[in-house]
Amino acid sequence: MAAPTVSVQGPAAVPWGTDVAVAGSTDTVAPLPGATVRLEVLAFPFDGAWAAGATVTADAMGAFRGRVPVARNSRIRAVVTGPAGDSASPEVSVQALPRPVAGSVRRDGRSMVRRVEYRLPATTTGSVSTPWVAYGGSRAERRLRRVAGGTQAVAVRGGTYVFTRRVRVPAAGPMSGGVCEAPDFAALGFGPAPRACPSGPAVTRDQLPARVPEVTVIADSVGTGLDYIPGGRARATGAWSAVFDLKVCRRLVAPPCPPNPPSALSVIRSSPSPGDVVLMHVGYNDSGSAFDVARVMDALRARGVRRAVFVNLQAIAPFAPGVNPVIRRAASRYRWLQVADWSAHSAGRPWFVSDRDHLTPSGAYALAAFYRAEVTKAIAALEAPPAP
Repeated sequence: MAAPTVSVQGPAAVPWGTDVAVAGSTDTVAPLPGATVRLEVLAFPFDGAWAAGATVTADAMGAFRGRVPVARNSRIRAVVTGPAGDSASPEVSVQALPRPVAGSVRRDGRSMVRRVEYRLPATTTGSVSTPWVAYGGSRAERRLRRVAGGTQAVAVRGGTYVFTRRVRVPAAGPMSGGVCEAPDFAALGFGPAPRACPSGPAVTRDQLPARVPEVTVIADSVGTGLDYIPGGRARATGAWSAVFDLKVCRRLVAPPCPPNPPSALSVIRSSPSPGDVVLMHVGYNDSGSAFDVARVMDALRARGVRRAVFVNLQAIAPFAPGVNPVIRRAASRYRWLQVADWSAHSAGRPWFVSDRDHLTPSGAYALAAFYRAEVTKAIAALEAPPAP
């Protein structure tokens, strides 16, 4: 009797607690139809006994399929009962990946704060050696400087791993920065050996897996209402690295009216660092036929922007009937376009002056809070952990 075979069907690394699909043959020379096949598991640290994973029956061609639960990094084999006794296949390896629960990098004054959480089985205990490195600078710089690094031992409690670190970032103007941590979960039996973090004196922002979210707000004279209330810009973007370009008479792509500011499209193309999220609140000087969202979305994608937020116009605004449907249609085409429904939010509110476009002070406070909620929503979408 020749040895049976077994192989993993699909990824050989799955979130812990997930079944992995395997398939094989009872005998590569003389298949055994209808044979009983035991799928057995040897879990980390690989010094115990093989455990039963599943029992399946070979088909008429001697082939079999099954599913085996994986709680820690494991080895799997197929044991076939034949006329001459049991025969075991060569082992295959699978990895049980830790589950990411949450992760963020937040600006706090001139510091950035990294927090990341992973979930392991509740019975998991131990300490996870976590090398880390932080880089930072201003958004105007093409390369970020190393500002701190080290190794932190993180205790796993109740199956939960939480890494936190605060790092000061010396920078002129809006901050750019990020953190890389490399927890060694493999020492506890989860996943592969950790990736290496950058080690040089400077990196580009995209080399860092976790970054301070960067936001750009582009608006026309309605958005300038933020500058007529105390701390309006800070109220609008909270703890993220934000750049504002608020100009009277701005249009989306068309030539402007006096005093002739650059269009939103021109700002996107010329910005040294548009960042992760761009929020646009323009259209009060546009007609629907000139409101070319597709050109702007192409420009955003070309600049590496990951989330576009288009704020529609309040229903009473003169150009709202032309602009708002264009935004709504664009959202059905671009999954990464988020419609901020200022029209619904502001309906019936006494937030506007007689021209039906511009804001009263209470309207400016309301707009700042609305921007902040929409930016929070956009960043949450970018930071959501992958589905298990």
